[in-house]
Amino acid sequence: MSAMQEYHLPNGMTLLCSRQPHLHAMEFGLYFKGGTLYENKQNQGICHLLEHLCFRSLGGLEAEGINRLMARFGAELDGATYPEGVVFRLKTHPRFFDEVLDLYLRFFADVAWTQQHIDAEKQVVLRQLEQEDSDFDEEVSRRYRKTAAGAFSLMGTVQSIQDMSAATIRRWQRLLFQPQNACLCLTGNFSEGMERALVEAFSELKNNFDEPPFAQAVPLGFCMRDSRSDFIMDEEGGQAKVHLAFDLDEDRVFPLTGEVLNAFTAGNSDSLLFQKLREEMALVAEIDSTMEEMGMFRRLVIRYDVRQECLVASLRKVFELLHRLQLYVRPIRLTQTRMQFTDNLIFYQDDVSGMNDLLGWAWMADDLSRADLDAQAQMYDDLTCEDLLDAAQSVFRPENLTISIQRDPAQTPKNLKPLLMDLRNTLA
Repeated sequence: MSAMQEYHLPNGMTLLCSRQPHLHAMEFGLYFKGGTLYENKQNQGICHLLEHLCFRSLGGLEAEGINRLMARFGAELDGATYPEGVVFRLKTHPRFFDEVLDLYLRFFADVAWTQQHIDAEKQVVLRQLEQEDSDFDEEVSRRYRKTAAGAFSLMGTVQSIQDMSAATIRRWQRLLFQPQNACLCLTGNFSEGMERALVEAFSELKNNFDEPPFAQAVPLGFCMRDSRSDFIMDEEGGQAKVHLAFDLDEDRVFPLTGEVLNAFTAGNSDSLLFQKLREEMALVAEIDSTMEEMGMFRRLVIRYDVRQECLVASLRKVFELLHRLQLYVRPIRLTQTRMQFTDNLIFYQDDVSGMNDLLGWAWMADDLSRADLDAQAQMYDDLTCEDLLDAAQSVFRPENLTISIQRDPAQTPKNLKPLLMDLRNTLA
């Protein structure tokens, strides 16, 4: 099913190539380790600013030239900054391979931005900060990505952006945009000759530093949660918001079983919590479960909104059902979920962007087995109810759990802490 070619170049860069010859497009994805996990209070937001500056001038090619290229390709260069990485992706027709390759080599050209570039892009970021609204979901996310250095906004603060000097920006440019800190993923319709050209071109690049600049820190309290990890935000009116996050210790829980547990809980319309809380009890309009990744770390997250007066009842029901998963897994549910996952693996072969995404984030997690679709298909076939039961007992535990709630204190119990402690004890 999958045919990933993996190259580890002498300069430390990784190249991942997955050919999908039946498609009409190809996609370049360039993944750099960077983002808020590697910043501090003074330079927070610098990786996001660097991403922006690449669109103003890239290796000496000014914005006007970049825009002309994109018009020629009939495509757009997409850039995004995440807590653990900075990513640039471009999907286009294979006939533009040489030009796109030249464009992507420019990320490593080590050409400094002018003060004019920096001042102009700072103003753009400052305008974005003016429009930013900190909400419950962002606060929960920020708490999760907190390390010993702290937890910072992706865009930084007005003060940190204003104070950022050209020298600091230059230093971080050289730290971030170097081969040993990067992975290039090529997916879609390309030839063996194109693949060889890719390897040869990126092998010639040199690093700016002898040692890799970034190594991911562990989120503070990961797999060592207790009641102090819980978070309650008071908000008048509206519905209450519930966010339940379970850290996944990959020494005890294989990633694939975590994905299946996610589907069991609330990952689709046939899931346990969806059926009970929405279809039978009508407590919620929607409830979903997702696997969130932050580089090397993952957590299973259950989210839903509920009427304020139903908050307590909904929480008790959710934890009752999670406790049930610790005790018994229905074979028919495993069979249904296995079929769903097998189909999803096949869909990757028809999705040039989906496959690129899979490769890039597998590298970011330092686990390329996540992108081996053949191996995953076999694992799904071999998965048993006993495997899932072991995983549920390892995942749904108090020391993995963070409970976050936004509620109206006028419509819910004033002190929720005894309830949250009781819910934690349900899973002990």
